[in-house]
Amino acid sequence: MALRYALTFVSGISIALGAFAQDCGGGRYTTPLFPDVTVTTGVAFGSNTGVSGAPQTLLMDIYEPAGDVLEDRPVVLAAFGGSFVTGSRADMAGLCTELARRGYVAIAPDYRIGFFLPNELSTIQAVMRGSHDMKACVRFLRRSVAEQGNPYRIDPDRIVVGGVSAGAISAIHATYLNEDEEIPAILASQSVALGGAEGNSGNPGFSSEVLACYSFSGAIGDTSWVVANDRPLCSVHEVGDEVVPYNTQEVSVFGIATGLIASGSNDLHIRLQHLDVPNCFLSYPGNGHVGYISSDPAGSLGFVFDFLADKVCGGNTSCGTLYASVAERELERLVVTPNPTAGIVSFDLEGPSVVRVMDASGRLVLEQRVQGGRSTLDLGTLPDGFYHLRIEGAQFRVAQLVKSAQ
Repeated sequence: MALRYALTFVSGISIALGAFAQDCGGGRYTTPLFPDVTVTTGVAFGSNTGVSGAPQTLLMDIYEPAGDVLEDRPVVLAAFGGSFVTGSRADMAGLCTELARRGYVAIAPDYRIGFFLPNELSTIQAVMRGSHDMKACVRFLRRSVAEQGNPYRIDPDRIVVGGVSAGAISAIHATYLNEDEEIPAILASQSVALGGAEGNSGNPGFSSEVLACYSFSGAIGDTSWVVANDRPLCSVHEVGDEVVPYNTQEVSVFGIATGLIASGSNDLHIRLQHLDVPNCFLSYPGNGHVGYISSDPAGSLGFVFDFLADKVCGGNTSCGTLYASVAERELERLVVTPNPTAGIVSFDLEGPSVVRVMDASGRLVLEQRVQGGRSTLDLGTLPDGFYHLRIEGAQFRVAQLVKSAQ
């Protein structure tokens, strides 16, 4: 669950190893063989009730290697981050382009987002919306093969889901929360209306099962949802991530404790190892969030690319646990009160500083110079939502807060 990140780099499925021999040679899936990519935007794959209560059509962008003559190509879904509040499928253009250049059909799907005051119920609801929408996208892809003549030339037995932060959380839950009895108790009264574990976002009657899952800083609500012989997982995460937990702890959204406990990549990895489910885990130092994509793009994205190539070609997953040595800047957190706020917030600074306020999409909405000591900032003119504070002066400080008139 994260800020908006644009990536600029750069169970019924059985797989027969021999079936992939025709397309798993010559560097396909491991190197960018295709210089150009064809993009089809705004393809509708489902619909559901949006966060605002109004109907929402769910769209996806499709990235294909230009000039590719291969039929039955593997598919990789890439879901954006944004704390289930902001972000868009366009944020995944960089990653999808790199996947398509390697021979995949890459899909950047919508999932329902919008402002909500974070607590246990509202946060679980947001996760379930993401999971349901991703499952609907997988079902649509299989439906396109069965009913539409396979217009995207995909292999319906080789669909992998994943994403960044909130998108990764959506993908993980779409992969492993697949039984109605696993739906969190707090949603029990809503389970039927929500459509159970599968959801009501479209394309019923088709399977939502996937070949594998990958995660850039994701988490799961309960590791017991992962069972023996489950789908393989590839995870990348920072040890001190203060947005999505690395271990098992209470989830905070923009600094607001939700009461929701979730397990991040490290504890997911332990669960998978215990069950002997194939998985790869790359652990980075530091307390950033998805910072490795900019500090070590070749290492972090390359790690996932290797996993994907291994899975779509029927290979054995043997990457295990790796610990990267790339150092990341430690960010000092600033305590801001009250949080949530209806307008005015207070904080203590060591000296004169510039305070910059960004909205959840990263857009600068307010800038103010303060003298230091006990300082205040008035956010009363800003709309309700999530905001990031960057304080630059004698020290660099950051904070996250919620503006809400409620």
